Amino acid sequence: SAKTEAAMNCEREGRNGMELLHLHYFREVAAMENITKAAKKLYVSQPALSTAIARLEKELDFLLFERKGNRIELTEAGRCFLEYVNSAFSLLEEGTLKSRQIANRNNRRMVIASGFGVLRNMLDDYRKIHPECEVELKFCDTDQIHAMLASGDADAGLNLGEILDSRLTSRDLMVGRYYIAVNNTHPFWGRNSVTLKDLNGQLLFCSNIARTFETGMEIFQRAGVSCNLLKLDERDVLFSAARKGLGGVFCMPMFEENKSVETKQEDADPTDRIYFIPISDCEAKASVTLVTRKDHYYTAENQDFIHFVTQRFLRNQNALNSDLEQRGIPVWK
Repeated sequence: SAKTEAAMNCEREGRNGMELLHLHYFREVAAMENITKAAKKLYVSQPALSTAIARLEKELDFLLFERKGNRIELTEAGRCFLEYVNSAFSLLEEGTLKSRQIANRNNRRMVIASGFGVLRNMLDDYRKIHPECEVELKFCDTDQIHAMLASGDADAGLNLGEILDSRLTSRDLMVGRYYIAVNNTHPFWGRNSVTLKDLNGQLLFCSNIARTFETGMEIFQRAGVSCNLLKLDERDVLFSAARKGLGGVFCMPMFEENKSVETKQEDADPTDRIYFIPISDCEAKASVTLVTRKDHYYTAENQDFIHFVTQRFLRNQNALNSDLEQRGIPVWK
């Protein structure tokens, strides 16, 4: 009976003090502003729910609700208490999620959604040191990276520029200027730098992921430059087109990750290598951003791989800055 249920609840309350169940009841009554409707949603009788709320108020020594006709409303003290109750439940939910991830036998596995094919090289090198590594790479564009992170299908993402989402956090791993990569038959070969106007009428290639195309088109349109920018798959395909003299490549170079490219003309073998030239007056910053989920638990193994990748991009950052300084071109800070 309802009377028996209420008595049992009160007895339990008296033995154990404030219970999560009664705090849950309080949240539902506050949301519904109606005892009868809240009782139906909670699958308890109205008298039992009323008794539980009364016991909670007695223990707190202040009223949580006041009657307004057929409705009940939170008192000022009740509104304040509700904020803390909601915070407590949020922390419990977050703790449950993280603890479940720790308990999961497969929690060492990490999925990274990436807009940069160079991450494949980094993972190969990491596995030479840690063959037990369980990292899976998913190569996709920015929108897909965002969707995978938001849905939990990816644990981290590597993107060109930041992703704005309150559920995610991001930080730059590498920031630099945009370059043009060419072979020895290209008219730009040997130049210390080029300007945006120099690119007018040129055929350029770029990656089909990480929003490189959209970024490039925005840069050229803003500068009043008309060039033919085409998207190609994968880094190897891009640089192969440049080596064959089909056109230049619009990109941010990764000198430390691709030993088949050179920054100095005298070091470049025309039959095998390409030459990178910075766009000196391009004010748009190119940035590689690591995006992670705020509520996600990362194991020690996961964190170690993220640190490894971070250091590799830092090494590329230093190489890029060194090249720009040698050319007398300002470095992005």
